[in-house]
Amino acid sequence: MNRRWALLVAVGMVVAVMSVIAIIGGMSRDPRVCPAIGYAYTGPVELVFSSPPASVAACFGQGCTPQVVAQNNERKWLVPQSAPYLNEPVSVTSIRVEATAALGDRTAGDLPIEAESTGEHPFGVGCGGPFRFKPVPVTFS
Repeated sequence: MNRRWALLVAVGMVVAVMSVIAIIGGMSRDPRVCPAIGYAYTGPVELVFSSPPASVAACFGQGCTPQVVAQNNERKWLVPQSAPYLNEPVSVTSIRVEATAALGDRTAGDLPIEAESTGEHPFGVGCGGPFRFKPVPVTFS
C-alpha cells in the first residue's frame, strides 16, 4: 500500500509541476502588457465631393442642424469637431451633409465616418495607437 501511495503522490506532483510550467510557458509567449489609454481624434473631417459643390453645410450628431462649411486655402472641405458643427456630448461616427452641386444637383444625408490607424504604435502594434478619420466621400444624385 505504501508503494502505491508513493506512486500516486509522485504522479500527482508531476502533473502539478507540468501544469504550472504549461501555464507560465503560455503566458511568456506574449509578455506584452498594454496600458489603458483611449485615443480620441479631435481633428476635422474632410468631405470629398464627386463633383464641385456650390454650397456645403454639415454637422455631427443625431438631429443636428447643418451649418455652412467654407472651403479652406488648400481647396479642401474640412468640418471641425467644434461648435457650431458639434454639440457635445457626441461620439463622432457619422456626419450630416447637405450640399448643392454647381450644376444644381443636391444631396442630403447622414454619412458614416471611418477611422484608420496613423501608423504610430507607441506601446507596440498589438496595443493599438492613435487614429484619424478617412475622408468622407459625398456623391450627388
